[in-house]
Amino acid sequence: MKVVLATKNRGKLKEFQEKLKEFEIEVIPIDQISNLEPPEEKGITFCENAYEKAKYYSERIDLPVIAEDSGLEVEALNGRPGIFSARFAGEGATDEENNKRLILELKKLGLENSPARYVSFIFLYIPEGMGLWSSGEVKGKVITEPRGEGGFGYDPLFIPEGYTKTMAELPMEEKNKISHRGKAIEKLVNLIKEVKKW
Repeated sequence: MKVVLATKNRGKLKEFQEKLKEFEIEVIPIDQISNLEPPEEKGITFCENAYEKAKYYSERIDLPVIAEDSGLEVEALNGRPGIFSARFAGEGATDEENNKRLILELKKLGLENSPARYVSFIFLYIPEGMGLWSSGEVKGKVITEPRGEGGFGYDPLFIPEGYTKTMAELPMEEKNKISHRGKAIEKLVNLIKEVKKW
């Protein structure tokens, strides 16, 4: 079975491929199937954005599509960057630029860290109009000194609860076990198992 993942992010792709291979599900990035322009994100929640993206692509390519929307919510910034995590420093911003913006915002407040959480919502949309959704989160704190070479996004600034290392310092296997996306994928996997039983 082929499922299209609505992202060009190779980090996300690897996580999904790893978790879904046990079901003999081949996860393919959207840019291998189509050069459709991505939909405009109009949702005000991660869940809405994931649903709209999955539905948009699935209806146009007539294949099951998984879309995920995720981000970082920082307590000291009243939940920002939230749904704007990928473009916190502006449209087309790089991970490094977004990290710099986050550091700047915290330092403006005179802070070296703040409680924060990573949030992930996943929607699997099937062309017949059916779907499954799941979510996951990991709590921790953000710091103002980037550490580690692994991961992507805000990983060099995020220390999960119970750890002293940032997400970017953890081995991929360990990160996947505790990550917001890893938890959401795990829930999706369990839903797929239930559906198979039906």
